[in-house]
Amino acid sequence: MNSLNLNYLRGLYDYLLGKSDEELEDFDINLPANREILFEEMKRSFLKFGPISKNNIIDGINLIIANYSNDNLWRNAIPHDLSLNRVIDRREYLEAILFVLTNSTPSPVAADDFFLVDEIGPQGLNYSE
Repeated sequence: MNSLNLNYLRGLYDYLLGKSDEELEDFDINLPANREILFEEMKRSFLKFGPISKNNIIDGINLIIANYSNDNLWRNAIPHDLSLNRVIDRREYLEAILFVLTNSTPSPVAADDFFLVDEIGPQGLNYSE
């Protein structure tokens, strides 16, 4: 069983976390143009992570995809402090993120494969260089 911290997913949302409340109100996460910008910014953030953090993010997305109707897991997909519209198609949204980040489709995983933890490693998030 592998440990997994879903809080690493927060690092993908730096672009939106830097926006004002008014800008977030105008940002509809379901619009294709907004998603394209968001996903490119997510990719830019993702590339700054080292291999441990990247694997944690990929495993986290795969776990949530496999259990996208689980509201407790879904709550980790988007940071709580982002006041965004509800994602209309959870699975499609997560699969699109995964494809942008890794150019691959979801890998089958089961919740039993992971032990969810809240701790971040002793060095914090593992950034490359």
